[in-house]
Amino acid sequence: MPTHGLVLTAAGASTRFGGGPSKVLRPLAGVPVLARAARAFREALGALPTVVTGRPEDLEALRALARSEPALVGAVVVTGGATRQASVAAGVFALPPGVDVVLVHDAARPLVSPDLVRRVAAAAARDGAAAPALPLADSVHRADAAGRLVETLPRDALRTVQTPQAAQAALLRRAIEEAERRGLAVTDEVGLLVAAGVPVTAVPGDPRNLKLTLPDDLARAEALLASG
Repeated sequence: MPTHGLVLTAAGASTRFGGGPSKVLRPLAGVPVLARAARAFREALGALPTVVTGRPEDLEALRALARSEPALVGAVVVTGGATRQASVAAGVFALPPGVDVVLVHDAARPLVSPDLVRRVAAAAARDGAAAPALPLADSVHRADAAGRLVETLPRDALRTVQTPQAAQAALLRRAIEEAERRGLAVTDEVGLLVAAGVPVTAVPGDPRNLKLTLPDDLARAEALLASG
């Protein structure tokens, strides 16, 4: 059975969330957002090496939470980078040797389910890399510089991608190093892996697995929790 490692990215500026303390430290139905995210991984995969990436001003609070939250006990908290890509690299290379499959998850997605974690982890162990993906419900068009819709894109072939995104550790480390060597800037691990020639298996995503981006998203997440 593969050994899993987890990187929880929490180094975002939370600007659209209103600034102030990191949104991952805020309570969601009485439990910090970061703790809720971590619990799904512990339930799905058991105890696993965990690295949390954070802003310098949040490190003390993140470490305090890691000491008090059972799902984060033993987690290493490191300073994230200026971009998500840099933060993920810091987290991946802070994992201990011996990790076979690395899962990277936005800590601001607190409603991730243990089932989704298990399915992504299993697909990555089997195929090399995997990520949860959802089909688009709306039509998609490309706009030009003037804001005019000038091209219709094939919706059936497009997907929105969530986290956790996972890959065999050697493949993900190679993709990170190759992107740095080539000066590539991508928005997620799928981008890193595809650029390195690694195919990524699409696992059916979960519409409940929303990312907290705006203040209203916290109320949406609380409503989803209340609905069961």
